[in-house]
Amino acid sequence: MGIDLVTADSTPGAHSIWDRYEEVFLGRLQGCLDRNEFTEYSARRQTGEGRILGRSRVYQGEKLDRVMVNQYTLKRGRGGLVIFGYPRVQYAIPSFLLHIGGMPPQKTLAIMDLVPSSPGMDMGPFGAVALAHRSALGLPDTQVEWLRSVTSPHLLHCAFKPLDPERFLSTFDETLGAWRAAYIDPAEPEQGEAAVAARRRAVLEMKTVLFRNDPAFPVFTRAFGQGMSDVLAEAAFGGEPGLSIAEATEPLPTPGSWVNKKLGVSWNADAQERVHEAPAFLRPMIRRIIEKEAVKEGLSVATVDLVKRCEKKYRSRMEL
Repeated sequence: MGIDLVTADSTPGAHSIWDRYEEVFLGRLQGCLDRNEFTEYSARRQTGEGRILGRSRVYQGEKLDRVMVNQYTLKRGRGGLVIFGYPRVQYAIPSFLLHIGGMPPQKTLAIMDLVPSSPGMDMGPFGAVALAHRSALGLPDTQVEWLRSVTSPHLLHCAFKPLDPERFLSTFDETLGAWRAAYIDPAEPEQGEAAVAARRRAVLEMKTVLFRNDPAFPVFTRAFGQGMSDVLAEAAFGGEPGLSIAEATEPLPTPGSWVNKKLGVSWNADAQERVHEAPAFLRPMIRRIIEKEAVKEGLSVATVDLVKRCEKKYRSRMEL
């Protein structure tokens, strides 16, 4: 049975499974957010392979500082939904993290977690939901390495394996139920400076890790330019505490600094910059692939043309 990811014009917001996720999300948070009051950011570009689209809506609530709901389409049959929900730092509430997309149901990317915002926060209510659904969905009992430093031990994920978003919807719904019942509703403002400062640091660290490793931003940057990509990043990582996109952006590698002496391969500056556009956690793997490909082709210098050829040849391993 096929999944109605998007309609024929590939427009986020058209009737799709991701709209149903949005409806469940906003329904669960009724009273916590005003669904009719939001700021919307959107961009689209027509390419030879179809449309690249991104639509973000940013909500706020009494206890939630910023909730970003983003639907995107990269090409026909390839899109998804991202939701980041951050608490106001006066409240001991975990952040909500969801990214589901890829090419479902056969090659689904899914990451979902309630991210602790305080040391020692009791994540038992979410842990019970995760334990029951991990087994039922056949998800791995492992961590996502690049998220390990900021996420809970109960994180649920699927790395381009078969997973039907229709089945995952109930897991999503129960996680939202736990987020609201165990954390949002009972939370009271806390004025202790040390506790508030610790939550501010935890939320800011999470935003930094997500920004540097999120695979969507390189795609948006190439499609819409750096300016629009920064606008979408602000939608995802602004608020209080807000991430400074300029400060969080890692500097380009020094031209000529990448050299694999063992393989005898050096890098042109433009090739380094092309790889640097990839998420931080993917760059080491991409470098290894390209350097080995250079050796196979008898090249001593990795050029941007070689990088582009490798992107086409190894696309499934070099981007999400």
